[in-house]
Amino acid sequence: MEAPNNHPNGINVINGHKAKSLEVAIVGGGLTGLALAVGLLRRNINFTIYERAASFGELGVGIHFTPNAERAMEALDPRVLQSYVDVATNAEGGFLSFVDGASGDDGLLFQLRMGKGYKAARRCDFVSQLVKHIPQERVQHLKWLQSVEEDGEGRAVLTFRDGSTAEADVVVGCDGIRSQVRSAMFGSGPSAPRAQYAHQLAFRGLVPMAKVEEALGSGKTSRAIGYLGPGGFVLSVPLAGINMMHLEVFVMDPLDWSDTRSKSEKGNDEDDVKRYVLPATRAEAEKAFTEFNPTVRSLISLLPETLGKWAIFDMLDSPAPSYALGRMCLAGDAAHASTPNQGGGAGAGMEDSLVLAEILAALADRENSGAPVGLSEISEGLKVYSEARYERAQWLVQSSRRVAQLFTRKSAEQEEPISREILERSHQLWDHDVDAMVADALGKLKAKLSEKK
Repeated sequence: MEAPNNHPNGINVINGHKAKSLEVAIVGGGLTGLALAVGLLRRNINFTIYERAASFGELGVGIHFTPNAERAMEALDPRVLQSYVDVATNAEGGFLSFVDGASGDDGLLFQLRMGKGYKAARRCDFVSQLVKHIPQERVQHLKWLQSVEEDGEGRAVLTFRDGSTAEADVVVGCDGIRSQVRSAMFGSGPSAPRAQYAHQLAFRGLVPMAKVEEALGSGKTSRAIGYLGPGGFVLSVPLAGINMMHLEVFVMDPLDWSDTRSKSEKGNDEDDVKRYVLPATRAEAEKAFTEFNPTVRSLISLLPETLGKWAIFDMLDSPAPSYALGRMCLAGDAAHASTPNQGGGAGAGMEDSLVLAEILAALADRENSGAPVGLSEISEGLKVYSEARYERAQWLVQSSRRVAQLFTRKSAEQEEPISREILERSHQLWDHDVDAMVADALGKLKAKLSEKK
């Protein structure tokens, strides 16, 4: 897509079309924020991304999207989906196999078949593709949000730590689990909504495919496999495009998360990513899987000797009461951070982005038609967005926790009901009609706005 051009009369022009005058501030340039930006470009809506880092990047190693998420990405803008497809690898057979990691024979428990195959990619590669579609002038880096307030004219005023300010009609918090936009909406005290430790941690890494083949044979390098057992599970997903195996080693943790670094190591940055990723050794991961079979132990032995230990946080215990308030709203992890067990967290952000882009486009069209679009109309629109997303997204947070319980069963005695429940939960996630979700939201918005004429 071409970058917006400055029209001689001062009107902002995108791809030869007049851009709608509604101004959107996207706080956070992760996957959700970038996807939303591409969707707004397609709908000729002005926006600016305010990203706190000096460059775009993503925590984590791998990324996977379920069928519902791919449909949402396509509807948001085909280039969002294509950006993922261009860097993703299809696992052999097109499915994710789950086996008994505690038994001696890797016995098959069940398979998840997703219709279009099981794809995975590196997060950084997907981010790099998305960024190509976003004009540089629409992005401001090193902008760490400090507060959001409304000025006398009713616009939102964003103040950043460097002392700079910006104005917007709508503020979208795509700023992750420690969202400053969420704090601006609901406060930051002990009773405020926040992400909390889900009593699960992960060791993650990329291992050269040749090392995996040497240890396990070629039969286990071309398929996506989940090894399940008591207290933990391991996912191995091939990334053939870079000839690497993505390993995720998950451990259930009954203890509270403790940041053991010294004060000097922590520094003064309360939002330091090191709060969630602590230095660890491979031996820590190996210790948690002594009851698993040789295949699993061999996989873990391929991880680097020193690596990160990731604390997994979600918003099950302290959810936001809504995803919208006035001119502000939340999307992605800022709204509904979930554990990765069901593979739906990033996809939920894609669904958020689709509904939000359509709601904002409807508001912008109303403004361009000459009808008023002020705080009242924007607030109604964002409420409709929240209502369209809240129940489903909060279900995913709960369901993902439940899936971890099923994955880490103590025995295989209830194998059939466990696999049946996982399949049911998977299809509830995958089979969602994103087009109907959008149509329903737009219908509700139209009805609400018609009352204001």
